[in-house]
Amino acid sequence: MKNQKLKISYVFFLLLTTACAQTTDEILWPNGAKAAICLTYDDGLSSHVNTVVPLLNKYNFKGTFFPTLAAPSLYGEMDKWKTLIRDGHEMGNHTAYHPCRKSEVGMDWVKAYQDLDTYTLEQVLEEVQLANSFLLAMDGKKKRTFAYPCAHYHAGGKSYKDSIASYATAARGSSEEQLELLGPFEIDIYNVPSWAPNEHGAEDLIAYIEQIIKNKTLSTLTFHGVGAEHMRVTEEAHEEMLQYLDAHREDIWVTTFQEATDYLKSKKYGKDR
Repeated sequence: MKNQKLKISYVFFLLLTTACAQTTDEILWPNGAKAAICLTYDDGLSSHVNTVVPLLNKYNFKGTFFPTLAAPSLYGEMDKWKTLIRDGHEMGNHTAYHPCRKSEVGMDWVKAYQDLDTYTLEQVLEEVQLANSFLLAMDGKKKRTFAYPCAHYHAGGKSYKDSIASYATAARGSSEEQLELLGPFEIDIYNVPSWAPNEHGAEDLIAYIEQIIKNKTLSTLTFHGVGAEHMRVTEEAHEEMLQYLDAHREDIWVTTFQEATDYLKSKKYGKDR
């Protein structure tokens, strides 16, 4: 009888610990969604204000834009960027000059003054602060997220990732390859994963979103040109993706990078973090 009670207690313990493991690996996303995604747009391109914003507004989604301060569109189409802000989209920090590591494979296009390998830590962080000041003048916000240009965060061989917390509440990486999706509690808030599609069609974009939903996690898409410019996807593919997201709002929460990472932090560390 005693052994039977011990066996029952042991089985109950196993069931309890399994249930706890399942719940602690998952997050209850807003509105009962299974997963979350952020649509992000890098470099401050003209197609962002002329093509992307009207499409996002059409489907009532908010995007996150990471413009480089030296982007011609930021100067030439400033009124449209200010309208983007008034529409409720997020402006994130992507530095002033988009420094990347020229020593990396395929980085021959990086100009000498943009070579992150020749930067000091102080130099890159001053550039981040400069971008924060400029964006503050645009939207009046001191709370800011960050995206590493080219997903590189070593300046002169030293990582500046740990220093970004002084300038941003969260930071996004990116890769042209679809990396393995992490569980929500495995995500590094200062290097949130992202897939950067390049000449991919709607079926690829939607397939990636379906994987996010299946894994019940948070991920982001890093877009550059939409219908024009570099690393582009077509306007049609982008809109078909938005139509899919619109039809699956109960499955996936579409929000800004700021809102998504704030929510994730509240679940990982508590409300006061």
